[in-house]
Amino acid sequence: MAKLTNTGTFNNASFGQYGGELKSGNGAVTIPSGEVVIAVTSLHDDTQVGNCDTGFPQYGTNTIPKGITVYGRWSSLTLAGGSNAKAVCYFAPAG
Repeated sequence: MAKLTNTGTFNNASFGQYGGELKSGNGAVTIPSGEVVIAVTSLHDDTQVGNCDTGFPQYGTNTIPKGITVYGRWSSLTLAGGSNAKAVCYFAPAG
């Protein structure tokens, strides 16, 4: 689990300072080595988070409405929902 007990690490993660990926359409998110995805913000009503290893596997084929952010910890994550799916996936240190 990401160690967010350090104030600096927490603040950096909260403001996206570890970077992220804008993902469009179906496919796996490219997560940098040593990092995890900690938040996913949907940019389209057809966005689905599928095939995630931990966090919110129950989302399955349920869509995440545009403008909603879900939080968790994923070391692998696939965006689904067709060609309209679009989301920003935010990273943080894994350890």
